[in-house]
Amino acid sequence: MIRMRKKLIVLSFVLMATMLGGCIRIQYDATVHTDQSVTLKTTYAAKEHPVARLLNLNPDWKTYVKQAEQNGYAAETFQTDDDYEGIKMEKKFAKFEDLATIKDEWKTGIGGILIPPDTTYEVKTEKGFWFNTYRLDTNIDLSIDRLNIKGYQPTGQVKKLADRYIRQADVEINLHGPKVIGLQNGEKIDWANHNNVSWKLYGTKANQLQLIAYVPNPTGWIITGVVLLIGLGLLIFWIVHHVRKLRRKQFKTIGLSLVICLIVGGAAWWIFADETSSAPPPTKQIVTKQVGEITPTFMVHGLFGTERTFLPMIKNFTDKKLADDGGRCDVSRNGKVACSVTPSTTGYPLVRIVFEDDEASLVNQQKWLSAAIEQYDRQQQATFTDIQLVGHSMGGVDVVAYTLKEDIPYNVRKLVTLDAPISGSDYATLGLTLAPFGTNTNSPAIQDLAENSAAMKNLKDRLETWPRDVLVYSFGAKGGDFNLIPLKSSFALEAYTDNIETKSYKYDHFTIHRREKVFREVRNFLFKENLVTEKENLDTEEESS
Repeated sequence: MIRMRKKLIVLSFVLMATMLGGCIRIQYDATVHTDQSVTLKTTYAAKEHPVARLLNLNPDWKTYVKQAEQNGYAAETFQTDDDYEGIKMEKKFAKFEDLATIKDEWKTGIGGILIPPDTTYEVKTEKGFWFNTYRLDTNIDLSIDRLNIKGYQPTGQVKKLADRYIRQADVEINLHGPKVIGLQNGEKIDWANHNNVSWKLYGTKANQLQLIAYVPNPTGWIITGVVLLIGLGLLIFWIVHHVRKLRRKQFKTIGLSLVICLIVGGAAWWIFADETSSAPPPTKQIVTKQVGEITPTFMVHGLFGTERTFLPMIKNFTDKKLADDGGRCDVSRNGKVACSVTPSTTGYPLVRIVFEDDEASLVNQQKWLSAAIEQYDRQQQATFTDIQLVGHSMGGVDVVAYTLKEDIPYNVRKLVTLDAPISGSDYATLGLTLAPFGTNTNSPAIQDLAENSAAMKNLKDRLETWPRDVLVYSFGAKGGDFNLIPLKSSFALEAYTDNIETKSYKYDHFTIHRREKVFREVRNFLFKENLVTEKENLDTEEESS
């Protein structure tokens, strides 16, 4: 009876977890003024949810208003039309450096800024003649352990569920500066809105942020202004006293001299622009530090897949020197894993996961995928905590299911699915298409991939808890002789995350992962942080929708 009760409790946690959505909203809105003071507006909002009650996370907003007022905030409660209620706070800091004090406010309760006490900020300053450049790097991680909420220390399944609850939070950060300042969010400057930047984060996973501010150097601009005024004054004086005496030939000489000065001055500015710390062009990518020594990309094949499935893609990436072949892990029919590991020189090894039984059930393949990644980790001498996943066909379903696991010891940064039946495929179409190729249409894989199978229903229920901090790129095939997977199935993750790109091509299911255009999209998506996005000429003939 006791064992049965424990099982029912655990089951209730699982059922509760499947109902989670974006139930928490957090917004920080900071405005930096010309006198270096900062106005910070903060909004916390939550929706009534059974998981919150179960975890004893029912907010008392009136109490939080009092706590916020004690911390120097003007605060009020509010309620929205879509059933969110929460607290709005506003406070002005005399100096930008005073913002560092917000790390201590969370100790008094939610009436303060939700920043973990051990959050670190690394600021680098580069002095320039016209602009000084300030680069700030930080990492936002809102897990239960790091928040250290007073009086709330859950353990076991309750802690996992609490972390999953917070993981669904929508976190938005907006920063506004004076018109004379240029702000960059680590990717590029929006010149039409140069003094405003924003970030959108999701929950507990590591969110690395980089802010770059270009602040005018008054000394440089004053010197420049004085020199220009003196030069302009001398020119006007000379013109007034000599213009009547000038001949046509002298006018030509003066004009030619001015043109030469403009050319020389422009060339000098072009050559030495970087040394003045002026803003970079919009295409320049800012490198974000990776956690660990390497970031492996695990590649999982589907039905009919072999160790050669991803070789063309791997060759393309290695030829571009974006990544290297990191070896492969073979999984036998009984689940035994054997890995051959090749050291990485780029920090981005591409690792193939090969199933001997490519028609096994989703449950077995998901279990084998976890075992293969763990075995690779044991054999790989370099350390890693971040991983990337690529899956074709049923392999795409495998990597999606793996990302949904609550107990994986890695942070899935990016995920690529290539014509994957994430919400299943029509069983009759699938069976009739594959039968001539010798496929057992009664195999566990074919049965699991049917859109109304128990495996697909289970996966769909779990998708409600999709970790929205994971960046996703889903590809769909809509042409050729083998149009197996409906686009609505290939793009099923669109219903569960905003962090997703989708693209369909007029290729068939069995060749989409071998096409140059797909290579280009995948490599730019996976590796845009360690290299400037490739400037390739797009084909004039569009094959995508």
